[in-house]
Amino acid sequence: MANVTQIAPETRKRGVENPPGKPASRPATPLRITPGSAGVSIWSFALFGDPDSAHVRDFLSRVFSVGEVESVEINHARAFARVHFEATENAPAIWRKLSRSLKQTVSPRARKNDGLDSRRLPLPGLDNLFLHSPFPKAPIRIHRVGTSVSTWRLDVLDEHRVRISHPALRRRRDIAYRLEQELANIIGVEAFRANLFNASITIRIDPRILSPEKLVRHLERSWPRLLEETDAPLPVRKFAAAGGLLGLAFTGQYVVLALRPVAVLGVAMYGLPNVIAAAKQLRHGQIGLPALYSAGLFFMLFSGMPFSSTVMAVLTQIWPRLAHDLMTRSQQRLFAVYRRRSTWARLVNEHGPEEIEIDIDKLRPGDLVSVHQSETIPVDGIVVSGFAAVDEEALSGVAGAVDKTPGDAVFATSQVRDGSLTIRVHAFDNATAAHHIGTLLPRARIDHLPSALEAERIANRNAKPALALALLSLLATRLPRPSQAIIRPDYATAPRLSAQLAALQDIGDGLFQGIFFRHVAALERLPDTNVYVFDDTAGLERQRIEVDEVFAAGVVSADAVLGYAAAAFPSDQNERASALHTETIARGAPLPGLVRRSRHAGIVRYRDSDDRLLEIAAPVYVQASDVAIPPDLAKEAKLRIPKPARGGETDPVAAQEPLLRPLWVLREGKVLGAITFRRKGPPEALDVIKALKARNRNAQFVHVSSEPQAKAEAIANRVGISIVFGRLDPAGKADILRTLGGRTLWIGDGAAPQSQPCIEASALSISVAGAAAAATDRADVVLLQPGLRNLVALRAIGRAHRARLAADYRVVYSANLLGVVGGLLFGAGSLESGLVSNAGTGLVYLVRQLQLNGLIARLDERQMKIILAAHGEAAPLFHEAADREESEDAQERRPVQTFLQPRIDFEGI
Repeated sequence: MANVTQIAPETRKRGVENPPGKPASRPATPLRITPGSAGVSIWSFALFGDPDSAHVRDFLSRVFSVGEVESVEINHARAFARVHFEATENAPAIWRKLSRSLKQTVSPRARKNDGLDSRRLPLPGLDNLFLHSPFPKAPIRIHRVGTSVSTWRLDVLDEHRVRISHPALRRRRDIAYRLEQELANIIGVEAFRANLFNASITIRIDPRILSPEKLVRHLERSWPRLLEETDAPLPVRKFAAAGGLLGLAFTGQYVVLALRPVAVLGVAMYGLPNVIAAAKQLRHGQIGLPALYSAGLFFMLFSGMPFSSTVMAVLTQIWPRLAHDLMTRSQQRLFAVYRRRSTWARLVNEHGPEEIEIDIDKLRPGDLVSVHQSETIPVDGIVVSGFAAVDEEALSGVAGAVDKTPGDAVFATSQVRDGSLTIRVHAFDNATAAHHIGTLLPRARIDHLPSALEAERIANRNAKPALALALLSLLATRLPRPSQAIIRPDYATAPRLSAQLAALQDIGDGLFQGIFFRHVAALERLPDTNVYVFDDTAGLERQRIEVDEVFAAGVVSADAVLGYAAAAFPSDQNERASALHTETIARGAPLPGLVRRSRHAGIVRYRDSDDRLLEIAAPVYVQASDVAIPPDLAKEAKLRIPKPARGGETDPVAAQEPLLRPLWVLREGKVLGAITFRRKGPPEALDVIKALKARNRNAQFVHVSSEPQAKAEAIANRVGISIVFGRLDPAGKADILRTLGGRTLWIGDGAAPQSQPCIEASALSISVAGAAAAATDRADVVLLQPGLRNLVALRAIGRAHRARLAADYRVVYSANLLGVVGGLLFGAGSLESGLVSNAGTGLVYLVRQLQLNGLIARLDERQMKIILAAHGEAAPLFHEAADREESEDAQERRPVQTFLQPRIDFEGI
């Protein structure tokens, strides 16, 4: 940037200041500087005319290097800036500092200083500063926030509470709404409350995780999302109009009769859009809900009694708002783990011991980051050093912590229960698997939902018989009151909110069990499919984990070693735990009593009934703790302790699938024995297909494969599939799917490019690629856990969703029928019929709310146990399996980890 003294002479000669190569887009603005006791005003088109110009940021970097500067106001429309500092009599000294700062030579930004990373900028936050005003021609103000700068104003209230403010919050309700959603997604934000009157939000943070400065820097990077995304609160004008009409109608009908014509006119104007829509439908030979509403308006005009119509208008506005608020609150809790993100990471300096805390968007693939105990992993990557117990239930639904060692993959949103890791970054911020899943999950409203479209179709279909019955009643009785009661029931509102809330509940329940619906419509297509087509990428040959061998050191028997290990894990925690308990039962090995069980990096500790310390350890823990290995066990090749990797190589033992690594059993610090595992049991698909057949006797099972026919048949026969097509290319597999009809359900690797033809040809596609491949997976449904076991739970979710919709329809139509019968037989009027109908809507809403809250409560309970465990407090780390409710259809329900979520309102802030 040319400094101010370099610009000024040229300006005096030409009177213009345009960036080189850019024609003047507005009248030239000569450089003018006006100092004052509390600031300095500067006019310059070259400096301030273009918010995207590098000159602006360079100017700000120089100005904020003067410690007395508090803020800078920039108006790009006027090419004007004002530098603000506290009013003082010593203002000339500040002017001189500013002059020297603006004249000095700029040092290279990429220069390394004392071995520190070059991304540690002299003025943090400057490169992410959003200099476009949310309002045309309005100025923007940049504030000093600690060592950073931001367009947000920050006030620190105490250690846990801060207040941020911005003029945009007062003038744009949609920005405030999206800001609340953004805050709910930041790890470390515990609660917040907006005050649009003074354009501020008060936020409670966890200072151990998030500093005020990091929070503000993250929000500064969020400005493009806050301005460009379309999420917005429901408009209030129509709701306010309905509420005003209600008061006017009540007054005109019951208090001041002279106002009744005004109220009738107001209701007529409110209902005019329905009349117009009905006329358009009639022009095309259609009769639907607008005609039904127009008939109600006609009866209101005929009777001159507007109150009941306004009551129904208000209720019609209230239910969608209640459903919208419930959807928004529930989604923030149910999907938080996939949307919440770290704002910073701890960058490891490869040339020295120092670790640098940097903003998450400053990371690059290949960087090294460190994560310590109780912290959330901020990136997707590969462990290069350290070992830790990592809880991945949040991402994939796999219960229990998994020991991560060098060479293992880790994912953002996973939590380190114990230990520490150094991770080489593969993906971060918006590129992680969790973020990709989070972006595809619904927000306030679920669009393109088949059941919602069906609700509209059914409601419009019901308009014809309702109008016909009302007309017959009017002709038969010559009384408008029964006819009004017949057309008053609401056939649309309850089915609409039922479709939305039931879908949200089942999507959340799916994630609870490790099932991700990439396309929500797949949830409703599930019950209509009964032809299971297993691709050769579906893992039909994947075998169960079994106990391979049990080694004893001679102090105790092999059965005792097996029992000690099995007691450390609930039988349904994972495949290895199930294998341990199965082998224990088969051998009749005794299980010891245990107390005070705890999980640590590489080890589970508990005490038996004799108060002896038992430790079930992973090989990496034995290697790190220098435990003495008995000579007879040390000879076994299967039990070799992994050695530190050299030259970038990964030790074969450490590189094993984590659940196949051996377990060592120690008592009072001495090795009693070890257990090895293998995948040599029956295929997992055998039990899955057997369970699916039991639940649907009309189901068909097909295997399509690129292998030769004989080999494909051998694989299929082992799992109970009799229809086999071998030696097929991707196009041939797709042709088979089309031949099988429109009820096919394809199962395979949805992330593999060759699977795309099959995905397109099937009615529904299910991927077994897992959470790691979520960003490239194209299937309708993704099983986040490895294997096929969740197919049974998936099928149960589809049936449960259809059953919920059917139950809600029964409630709604029972209430509507009651209202109609009341009008025909008991003389009930429009108001009574409408209230009975809305009582049915209220019951549907209440049931959906209770079930959603129950699901959220289970997630919160699980998360509380994880938090207590991560902080070393007494908590039953593995007892959650014993308390878990298990339905007949969903055999393996595993709670998904979720972070403590912000409440929109909280006390004491």
